[in-house]
Amino acid sequence: MTHILITGCSSGFGYLAALGLARRGNRVFATMRDPERGAQLADVASREGLALTVHPLDVTDKASVDRAVAGIIELGGKIDVLVNNAGYALRGPIECISDEEAHRQFDTNVIGVLRLIRAVIPHMRARAAGTVINMSSLSGLVGIPYEGLYSASKHAVEALTDALRFELAGTGVRVLLIEPGAFETGFVGNTSEAANFRPEHPLWEEYQAFWVAAAGMTGGARSDPAAVVEAIHRAITDSAAPYRQLVGADAQHAVELKRSAGLEDTGPVIRETLQLP
Repeated sequence: MTHILITGCSSGFGYLAALGLARRGNRVFATMRDPERGAQLADVASREGLALTVHPLDVTDKASVDRAVAGIIELGGKIDVLVNNAGYALRGPIECISDEEAHRQFDTNVIGVLRLIRAVIPHMRARAAGTVINMSSLSGLVGIPYEGLYSASKHAVEALTDALRFELAGTGVRVLLIEPGAFETGFVGNTSEAANFRPEHPLWEEYQAFWVAAAGMTGGARSDPAAVVEAIHRAITDSAAPYRQLVGADAQHAVELKRSAGLEDTGPVIRETLQLP
């Protein structure tokens, strides 16, 4: 039985992946900052007789990460797969983002990944086996307006994963990326707006119009979230799975547009990807 640790399982892809992978016969350690939010997940697992347990883990707290990883290894004997999924999106014009908000965004989305890697990789290296799957995003491929800090954090995850893959080559530890596009998963609720961005700001109306247009125009592009779970499952079970899995037509289209644009202005890429006027 494959033992899988997933972060950020209270909602979104983490919740879906925890159930989906447990239903495929894996043992899943579903982690989240507040385990009380995992009551529904634990209830479903109990009713279905799944090998899934909920554990507290705050990716922004090194002690919490180290404690959770050590406890899971003691409980299950091993960690075969790490899925770094925890994260949130900070929204607002870049000029309105405070230092504290920027630090918090990167602490969760980037340093949180680093904390898990530091805690789990020595265990995998010692066993000469393991798989690390980092969840990126369409925003890791194209800088999305009014999500500049979130996009920057996902670009950082992409670069970190590229380097980690090279560093772990030959150790028996595989490193892969999953890059979802637009999906309805509950992640949309895991967003935060810049505190300094208020209605009197010159960009307020444009900001509101942008998200209305983006939500409406990309609605048809949203795919079944089960495709992301399937991509994670493939990354775990298929040794020939590609290093980078683009999930969703919009993510694949964004890469094609970016390749054709080369190093030129990405404005047209952003507009066409989001189907904006």
